[in-house]
Amino acid sequence: MIRNIVLGISIILALSGFVAGQKVAGAWRLDEIKATRPDVPSGKFTNPNMYLFTKGSWSIIRVEGDKPRSMEPWASMTQDQVVDTYIKQFSASGGTYEMKGNTLTMKTTIAKNPAYMARANWISYVVKITGQTMTLTAAATNEGPIKNPQILTLTRLD
Repeated sequence: MIRNIVLGISIILALSGFVAGQKVAGAWRLDEIKATRPDVPSGKFTNPNMYLFTKGSWSIIRVEGDKPRSMEPWASMTQDQVVDTYIKQFSASGGTYEMKGNTLTMKTTIAKNPAYMARANWISYVVKITGQTMTLTAAATNEGPIKNPQILTLTRLD
């Protein structure tokens, strides 16, 4: 009897992780970043971006910064303008993820920034999905628990 109860609970827990993973799958847009430290900016995120989750893989493409990127042809830009437009104001990365309950753990395998690709780098978020909105609260990295987490609010695109 106890063995059947334990087996039943194990199946429910395994399926709940599967269902949570299925809810994350899709295309999302980052709409807001909230900081829990007063010295870190918070607010609406209006730049173009896309967060993609497939079965076990993720990709993030984002325009960064607080000003529009230059539309000038790169050949006519100064070196500083090229760096600002094509390097500082754009980020892209991807990798694999695992869902366990409401915890999303992401490991980077490719990134514009080579430091993000270190094999030991990972980040975990606590996930909450309500309707078409997903909230990701940073919980831990390979360096330990996050004391002042960022909270990302995303909207489902598909």
